[in-house]
Amino acid sequence: MPASQTSSASPDRGSAPPPTPLRYDYVASLRTEKTPERELPGYVLAIIAVLAVFFYLLYRINFEQLVHVWSTNPNFSQGFLIPVISAMFIYLRWNTLRNLPIQPAYIGLAMLAFGVFGQVLFRITGQEQFSDLSMLVVLFGLGLWLLGWQQMKILWLPICYLLFMINPPQALYVKLTTPLQSIAASGGAHMLLLFGIHAYREATQIHLQVGDKWPSLNVAQACSGIRMLTAFFALAVALAYSTNRPMWQKFTLSLCALPIAIFVNALRVTLSGVLFAYAGPEWARGSTHASLGLLMLIPAGLLQLGAAKLIDLFEAHLFVDDTAQLGHPAQEAGA
Repeated sequence: MPASQTSSASPDRGSAPPPTPLRYDYVASLRTEKTPERELPGYVLAIIAVLAVFFYLLYRINFEQLVHVWSTNPNFSQGFLIPVISAMFIYLRWNTLRNLPIQPAYIGLAMLAFGVFGQVLFRITGQEQFSDLSMLVVLFGLGLWLLGWQQMKILWLPICYLLFMINPPQALYVKLTTPLQSIAASGGAHMLLLFGIHAYREATQIHLQVGDKWPSLNVAQACSGIRMLTAFFALAVALAYSTNRPMWQKFTLSLCALPIAIFVNALRVTLSGVLFAYAGPEWARGSTHASLGLLMLIPAGLLQLGAAKLIDLFEAHLFVDDTAQLGHPAQEAGA
């Protein structure tokens, strides 16, 4: 073959490397992995069925109380979706889970006994929140005892994710909402100036100038943003888990949801103040106020996507592939 044809067929050493695919994609690829299917043993399925019934009977009262709170308290209405998302995590990795070897870890039996004892003790003493938390301990114990550590490397997140459906104790709830109320009121008072509205904050009330009057807009406990913070953080964890990213990026994206939710809630208070000043007090409460909270999920989602893009840019400029720019030593020697 002529030398000219050989040189023309060889790849250009100075050409740019092929573009890397976008990272912010869902884990649908996990379901398309070709892995040999292996059925679970029949005795394992029978044990799982019996223990599922036992688990339901043990926590039946807890389930009824949680559903009642989710139905009556709008701050925790996202609890209905949490078990569904947790089950989705398991579904996405089901092919991998069913092909992992079953190696029971008997430390799980000790965890199971500890969780059951805690459930009985907490129900007797009326510690409902700790009783709900014991549910996670029992699930961890069951997973380790029946399946082993290999499966728990996947199942730990779906189990921990159930923490979002458990209502915090009232004392902790008040301690969380009080500073969030102050942050929302302070941020709203400052951002109202961007809309030409003079305002100042006094505790959790915003006094804004409407003509010659200074009416007050109260940032109530329901406006503290705890609902948005919890719901959006749960959503951010779900999105981060369903991306093809390293673990440190998933963790960073999840943490980004906290400041984003706080900022967006302050923006919601600001827009409520704008409606209060220009449209009337009735526009800053009731169904309009609730609808405004739902609309805030749009900028929150966009900010979360922006955080993902910043992480991609940070990684692209910080971690440079030297082999792509300098070439492999073997290629240089062959040249």
